[in-house]
Amino acid sequence: MLDWLKKRLGSKHQPVHPPWRAGQYVTYFLEREDGTWTAMAIRLHGQLDDGSWALSADLKTPLGECTAWFRSDPRAPLDVPDPTPGRVERIRGAPMSGNVDVATLVQRPEMQTSMAMNLLLVRRWDAAKEALGGAAREVRYPCGIDRAYPLVTPIPGAEHQKHHDLNPRVMLTGVACLSIDGGKNPITVTSFGWSDPKGSMPDSYDDFVDFSHPKRVDHEGFSLAYPATWFLRSEETEESGLRTAKHFAQLGGNTCATTLSVTLSHGDEAQVAAERDGIVSRLEALPGSQEGEVRRRTEDVPVLSGDAAGFAFDFSGPAIDGFSANGVFRAEAGDRVAHVSLFGCVARGNPRRDRALADMRAVFRETVESFQFS
Repeated sequence: MLDWLKKRLGSKHQPVHPPWRAGQYVTYFLEREDGTWTAMAIRLHGQLDDGSWALSADLKTPLGECTAWFRSDPRAPLDVPDPTPGRVERIRGAPMSGNVDVATLVQRPEMQTSMAMNLLLVRRWDAAKEALGGAAREVRYPCGIDRAYPLVTPIPGAEHQKHHDLNPRVMLTGVACLSIDGGKNPITVTSFGWSDPKGSMPDSYDDFVDFSHPKRVDHEGFSLAYPATWFLRSEETEESGLRTAKHFAQLGGNTCATTLSVTLSHGDEAQVAAERDGIVSRLEALPGSQEGEVRRRTEDVPVLSGDAAGFAFDFSGPAIDGFSANGVFRAEAGDRVAHVSLFGCVARGNPRRDRALADMRAVFRETVESFQFS
């Protein structure tokens, strides 16, 4: 991969990261010494008419979620900060208020946007390019990153220093970890890759799904525990007389990918009972699908209580293998039904195929089992 990048760019320095392409993504998890945390997912959406790039950063803390937008101009002078921040959209959580203590205020997701800026600014520094020409140190980071090139920079107006561990495999930023004073409050990469909007195959199998740091998240009508860097987005519809909210997240790239969906429907008891039975019937009939081979599993099936129904399936196609876990839940009052569905697939040629499928089986089952109505 590194040899390919050198030939592609022809630079006297090693490139800080692979060339930007629409669909690239990178996720990070920040663990602070005080026990608080922030999860982040940065995605490159594409180029605008003027040639600048549009990026988004989804940010999550225990207090909620937001999406921050950025614009990056390839022609920006090196002495001008790039990218530049744009609008910030609150997705989940109470609106910001000035009537809170400082400790609470700094944990607001909207206050985390500087994290994304700090990571994205590094890519343009000459010092970062020069650091990649120095000696690497051994590390143990996710995504198989076992070496990193250190770069230490001062924090203006403070006695502390920023310690960057650089690795040119990391999409968009080239930063594998950013910490204070050599290890405090580390912001560590947890996944990266390329999900090409046109469906092209990548130049390598360097795309990952983050299965780490599960956190329980309270959504409207339910709560669920899933990896912190997964961001569910929702829309409401009305189908067959049921008020339905669909929550969906798509993770990963072209050779390793995962989806999580939660469909929550409201109606009278008879409608809900019929909807529940219909979902269960469709899942029971799934092994008869003609789209590839589908096998119902007896292992890794979510263990659920009451009349909740759990299912697990293996999928195999000409070029991919996959796994799915499902749970169908009915509220005690009989007025709501929920279908939690996770599906993951990995290219058969991916050298991490077996490990990825094992992670999917464990995390998908635990995620389904964590579902609760609220």
